[in-house]
Amino acid sequence: MVGSLSNLEGNQHSFLLAQWKSIHPVFHISLLETVKTSTILNRHQEPPPSIIIEEEEEWEVSQILDSKLKRGKLWYLVEWKGISQDPERSTWEAARNLMNCPELVKDFHYLYPDKTGPNDLRHFSFMVLGGERN
Repeated sequence: MVGSLSNLEGNQHSFLLAQWKSIHPVFHISLLETVKTSTILNRHQEPPPSIIIEEEEEWEVSQILDSKLKRGKLWYLVEWKGISQDPERSTWEAARNLMNCPELVKDFHYLYPDKTGPNDLRHFSFMVLGGERN
């Protein structure tokens, strides 16, 4: 799922989905589950454990919230799966760290075509600029 939920009428709900996926955006309420939150005051749900891939810890991306260029490199603001939607728990990640979720990156740029993306990067080598590397 990419976007928000809206109630059409009765038991029908609509989601904002990426159009390139060709999925009908209307679902019967029986297919949806409510978010289960803790009833204990001041209790925070711990994030799910990391996944070990090639001896490195990794977490699953839930959603990409924003993008920016920093020192000529593309960065994404990432919301992590299993962690509440607390903006303080979202992190800026270099694009190279999101190689395992190309569909989420594609969805983000489809929904927000004016946000900074791969097409905004300008790579110039010394040779292109007429210089030489030592």
